[in-house]
Amino acid sequence: MAYTALYRKFRPKTFSEVVGQDHVIQTLKNQIKSGRIGHAYLLTGGRGTGKTSTAKILARAMNCLNPKDGEPCNECEICKASLERNINRCCRNGCSIK
Repeated sequence: MAYTALYRKFRPKTFSEVVGQDHVIQTLKNQIKSGRIGHAYLLTGGRGTGKTSTAKILARAMNCLNPKDGEPCNECEICKASLERNINRCCRNGCSIK
């Protein structure tokens, strides 16, 4: 049986599952709902504060075909592909990797 790191097994899939960052989550959800999304976000903090999880949820919510109250639906093809990691990734130089 393959080992799965705990941070991957228990990573939140929606903003409502993120714990301890209520002010940040509310701000991001409001921006998604209003359609006024910034061109860049800087997520800072120590280890284990939810930076990567928040960034992944934010990316999914921005690209979601059917967002619900600022949250990604996790049911459309874009959300499913993101959750399954079947999306193209970009290199640092901008080329696409499949």
